Amino acid sequence: MSTPVAPSGGLVVLVDKPEGLTSFDVVRKARRGVGARVGHAGTLDPFASGLLVVLIGAATRVSSVIMGLPKEYEFTVQFGAVSTTGDPEGEIEETGGTVTASQVVRALDGLRGRVRQRVPLASAVKVGGERLYKKAHRGEKVETPEREVMIYDLVMTSFDAGRQRASFIVLASSGTYVRSLAEQIGQTLGVGAYAQTLRRTRVGIFSVVDALTPSELSPERYAQGGRGVLSLDQALSFLPSCRVDPEGERRAANGNELPGGPPGRFRVRGARGLIAIYQGDGRVSRPLVVFPQAREC
Repeated sequence: MSTPVAPSGGLVVLVDKPEGLTSFDVVRKARRGVGARVGHAGTLDPFASGLLVVLIGAATRVSSVIMGLPKEYEFTVQFGAVSTTGDPEGEIEETGGTVTASQVVRALDGLRGRVRQRVPLASAVKVGGERLYKKAHRGEKVETPEREVMIYDLVMTSFDAGRQRASFIVLASSGTYVRSLAEQIGQTLGVGAYAQTLRRTRVGIFSVVDALTPSELSPERYAQGGRGVLSLDQALSFLPSCRVDPEGERRAANGNELPGGPPGRFRVRGARGLIAIYQGDGRVSRPLVVFPQAREC
């Protein structure tokens, strides 16, 4: 019998989700034989592939921290057609428009920096207490909300004039919809477009190059460690670390304020390892997440 991961422990497992699987399909595979809660830090649509950050045990408590990291995607845009879902799974309508590589490159200039996007109808965002994709499946027409996102970088890596397709790499803030970005490129050019393929390659410091396949997910693989399996402290290494004395350790473990500390979010560590994540302003720091029974990783 496999040894389950202790509920008090925390692991972050990087998984390369293939096309066709839902994010929950991957979580279900990761959960087998594990005596702890399992979740993920950011959904990938079934048609998309790439990096899914799976959280086990106490790591589920930092889902929002990891979800807030910038993300990198590789995606292909089909020009001269539109989709009801912004991807190949919707109803496709040809527009007949064509573009050149130079036109596409010029169009990208207006889509970097702060950009407003309308949430896709096929998304899991709730409107009126119900997820949008459920309304979409019933064929309802809904005014979806707008949000501001940050496009840090957007480049075209290839262009096929005959097929009217182009490939891109984008580095964007959390909350960016690449399907919407593909549609925005098509709207800017006046020919229509949708995301033909989508692959997430990076979430913050985590890369799909280090990820496991779903078939590799097991308690034995987690216990082995190595590529794709990180302790909670390792996974949070992008946050500054502040080591506290025994009194500070006691206060942090009880979720009390701490004097001083660096501004912004940081890890609080003591003799027993990772204790909590705090948010400070340089004068006083307050807890965001306190980890139960934390031990040295």
